Amino acid sequence: MRAVSINCSHTYTFILKDICMKTIYNRLFILCFMSLFLFSCEKDEDMVVVKAGTAPALSMDASNLVLTEDKAENKAIALNWTASDFAYQAAVTYTLQLDMKGNNFAAPLETAMGSGVLKKEFTVSEFNTLINRMPVTAFRENEVEVRVKASVSDLVAPVYSNVSILNITPYLTEPPYKTLYMVGGATDAGWDNSKAIAMLRDPNDLFKFTYTGKFKADYFKFLGKRGSWAPMYGGQNNTLIFRETESDPDPASIQIATEGYKTVTVDLRNNTYTITDFDASAKATYPSIGMIGTFTEWGSDVLMTRSDFNPHYWSIEYTFKEDVQMKFRVAGDWGTNWGAPIGEEQKLFNKTGGENFQVAAGSYLIVFNDLTNNYIFVKK
Repeated sequence: MRAVSINCSHTYTFILKDICMKTIYNRLFILCFMSLFLFSCEKDEDMVVVKAGTAPALSMDASNLVLTEDKAENKAIALNWTASDFAYQAAVTYTLQLDMKGNNFAAPLETAMGSGVLKKEFTVSEFNTLINRMPVTAFRENEVEVRVKASVSDLVAPVYSNVSILNITPYLTEPPYKTLYMVGGATDAGWDNSKAIAMLRDPNDLFKFTYTGKFKADYFKFLGKRGSWAPMYGGQNNTLIFRETESDPDPASIQIATEGYKTVTVDLRNNTYTITDFDASAKATYPSIGMIGTFTEWGSDVLMTRSDFNPHYWSIEYTFKEDVQMKFRVAGDWGTNWGAPIGEEQKLFNKTGGENFQVAAGSYLIVFNDLTNNYIFVKK
């Protein structure tokens, strides 16, 4: 039998070469795939990277403004700012921010200007309404900081313009208080703010408050809220000094130099007060005054309280359970009575006339001054 020899070395060599080539191809394929994957990831990341935006530059055509109601429709101020660029295909939205000087925009008042808007002009009325949403004092100069915020998304940090300072004096169309109160040694209330004496609003000028009555030779102040020491007005040389909160400095008290009847007038629009003598010698004094009306079926009087020191000042706190008609009168005597002004729209402050008061249901502090025939209903 003949032996057959086989050269195994060639066979193994061929097999090894084939395996090596397949391994190389596989590795090349994996490398190509990974390169494509990494390239794709790199592109995706490029799409979400946003550069920091360029801040807008703000300019205003006024830095000192005194706003008055008689010029409500006139232009107040124009603001312009440059465009911000975030190097990103998205619209830039601008927001006007205002804050009191020194607050560092911790909680600014914000007003949306819109997308792509680069200027804004306000009328006196518009800007006054906006400013009065801040803790400003009407009819007095306030320092306000102004800037513009530019943003593209909640996911991207906004950028802010330069800060501009605006000195502005706003106005009010209505007074900030229903009435003012007087407290101090010169008044019947003393320094008990829970018993502060209500003043009476001028029906022709809502920013004027008056009180005519007897004063002691002493000092007093004005309060914006009965029972609270702020807001408060003191004064010096006929100029009011305002205290907004109890943490603010205490203003100087106002002096009544001599005891007697005086008329005290406060003008919040002009930040002034006056004190003039009043001759009460010919004025009648009444033993009692009360309220009578539909709530008593016109049959009996609800007696008001007369001031111990000022015999012409009457007050009461009372709740009407429903809308009523009523009058003031000398208790039990229709010969002397007071009602609402004739021929005028019913107001809860004015001088008395002859018709019945029309009073809505509710709780009130009611004051009547028989020296001047002024009255006021302060709803609680």
